[in-house]
Amino acid sequence: MTLQPDREEIEGPEDGSAQGSAQGSPQRPRRPGLGRLARLCLKELREILRDRRTIVTLVLMPLLVYPLLSLGFQRLLLTSLGAAGQLTCVVAVTPEAEGEHVQRFLTLGDALLRQTQPPAQPVQKPSGRKGPRPLSTRVPEPRIQWVAGANLEQEVVSGSVDLAILVQRESVAGVRGDRASSLRCELISREGSTVSKAALDYVQDRLRAVNERYVRKQLELAGQGVRYPVQTASRIVRGTGAAFSLTTLIPLVLILMTMTGAVYPAIDLTAGERERGTLEALMAAPVPRLELLAAKYVAVVTVALLTASANLLAMTITLVTTGLGKVLFGDAGLPPWVLVEVLALLVLFAGFFSAVLLALTSFARSFKEAQAYLIPVMLLSLAPGLISLMPGVEFNGLLAVTPLVNIVLLARGLFDGTADPTLAAVAVLATALYAVAAIGLAARVFGTDAILYGSEASWSDLFRRPAGAARVPRVSSAMLCLALLFPCYFLVAGLLAQMPYDSPSTLLILNGVATAVLFAGFPTAAAMVQRLPLRETFRLNAARLPAWAGAVMLGLCLWPLAHEIYLLNELIGLATLSQERIELAHQLLASWREVSPWVIVAALAAAPAVCEELLFRGYLLRALLAATSERHSIVLSAVLFGGFHVVATDALATERLLPSTFLGLILGWVAWRTASVVPGMVLHACHNGLLLMLAYYRDELAARGWGLQEQSHMPLAWLAVAATGLIVGLSLLWMGASGAGRTSEKVPK
Repeated sequence: MTLQPDREEIEGPEDGSAQGSAQGSPQRPRRPGLGRLARLCLKELREILRDRRTIVTLVLMPLLVYPLLSLGFQRLLLTSLGAAGQLTCVVAVTPEAEGEHVQRFLTLGDALLRQTQPPAQPVQKPSGRKGPRPLSTRVPEPRIQWVAGANLEQEVVSGSVDLAILVQRESVAGVRGDRASSLRCELISREGSTVSKAALDYVQDRLRAVNERYVRKQLELAGQGVRYPVQTASRIVRGTGAAFSLTTLIPLVLILMTMTGAVYPAIDLTAGERERGTLEALMAAPVPRLELLAAKYVAVVTVALLTASANLLAMTITLVTTGLGKVLFGDAGLPPWVLVEVLALLVLFAGFFSAVLLALTSFARSFKEAQAYLIPVMLLSLAPGLISLMPGVEFNGLLAVTPLVNIVLLARGLFDGTADPTLAAVAVLATALYAVAAIGLAARVFGTDAILYGSEASWSDLFRRPAGAARVPRVSSAMLCLALLFPCYFLVAGLLAQMPYDSPSTLLILNGVATAVLFAGFPTAAAMVQRLPLRETFRLNAARLPAWAGAVMLGLCLWPLAHEIYLLNELIGLATLSQERIELAHQLLASWREVSPWVIVAALAAAPAVCEELLFRGYLLRALLAATSERHSIVLSAVLFGGFHVVATDALATERLLPSTFLGLILGWVAWRTASVVPGMVLHACHNGLLLMLAYYRDELAARGWGLQEQSHMPLAWLAVAATGLIVGLSLLWMGASGAGRTSEKVPK
């Protein structure tokens, strides 16, 4: 027996606003409140958490799995030490000459240590004690295997050699017996390798014993100075190709556990309800379908996060209680801040994978069919995760925008302490955009008639053009467009920066073309696929004369205010550009002096102004205005505009966030007030062009006494003129507003 969802549970108290239409399509409120969304989320959470299988998977499985994994880790660690205990000490130059002296000193030192210390006991569990004991951080005494090599430091870095001993050839000439005039050696070990550290300790302990014995003998002879027969200096290098690292496996395990936590609720809340016959009743409720999907998404993400938190907590307790944390992360153990960073990554990954699962399970008609869909997805998810276990895989720009791989490699970098902030920000932003794109796909499938009437949806529904022309773009389509644009822009910008070019003008022209293709091509293609009217979608309306004058006035007067906002970054801690980066920017500007200023203005001012306005204030803002209030639409589009400018450079320039967001707010208001994107293009082009010309003619302006430093505030007179121009420009735009254009923004769904 199937039960229809309680109407009051979904909508709240009866308000008489949910009357069905004669055509069978209920009239739904255009802007649902947060209260109804919260009630929908609670309903979905109650349905998914009342199942005991969910509780078992959520709480009991981590408590059982991680102790078993810790036992396996301990066994694997001891086994790897047993196999890799044949540590390789590479002797420089020729093993027959220099190597034999080092081996002789090590043999003597080993004999001296055995006389003063008891032999190392094998690792075993004390009798009379039950259960696993904490894993000792002391590595069993290794056995040395001597080999020769050429580039010893590189072999240590790659992991083929655990310890390199570089002997200076000139220090071997004075070797006599077990004494030397000073045999000078350099020991090179690999950072983060337990086996390499064991080899280093082995050699240092024995050479230290030889030195101490020689000192004691010298002190017995009155009147002679102290002289060590062997002098060593150790150096630790960071390895890039270790054969295996347990710290690499931990992020993969956590991510797999998070995926497991999201699979069951995603299937149950979509295909499961469809199989039980309750989805059609839920879709018939007077609630927007996107809001229903949002509630299911929140429920899936919540369960995935609970699973991730339980797994992270169980892993932390296991590492602390078994002593495995000190073996993997050193004597200090697992730092608490690393756990916070990894938890934040798991939150991001849970949001991404939950959206992907909802998009996939929306196609399935039954629980069984959804499971069949998810089997290849799980296998495909394992492949990128296993890539991070391969030696020599570096976190670069391409992998930073690769789904799943970026999160695994970033988590590995957090555990190892090698995460690059710029690539980390790119990976986080890319994953967030991919999650938005997946939600957009899920919304498109979830809202089809195939879902409503129980027939089977197909993958072609994602790419099929609508039968009739739409009036406004959907928010999901706009977010999908941004999600696809970001990795393409990141990769194209990186390729252009690495391309050889004859002159700076060539690079500038290519940058302008790439900007036009990406920022104008993506939204145009999306609008054509959805059969949207291009003029209305991109707000290509004529503006009145006062609006043109106001746009020019704002374009010429906003830069002093933006400069002051830029200086605000130092007060709030967003200043990240070093003096070296600033000098590189000055050198780049100096190289542009041989380029025509018209080329610079066209490539870096006009092209970005026109194309970015088409995307952010045209396609994106049009979609947002049809879905939410004007204030929220302008703010959200401005924040996205500022975020894109942060990652639009080769380094993470957080200083650009506030000025770009400020400019985005002004441009968004102008586009809304004039109901046209064209005045914003003029404003944007004037603003960019003026800044570029100030930088281009920097020396000439400085010679006239108008030079400004990046760290200095603007003169008060300049700020007063800029504020006056801002007021005049806004007044002109207010008078040049198009009321008819603004009222046409609201299109009923």
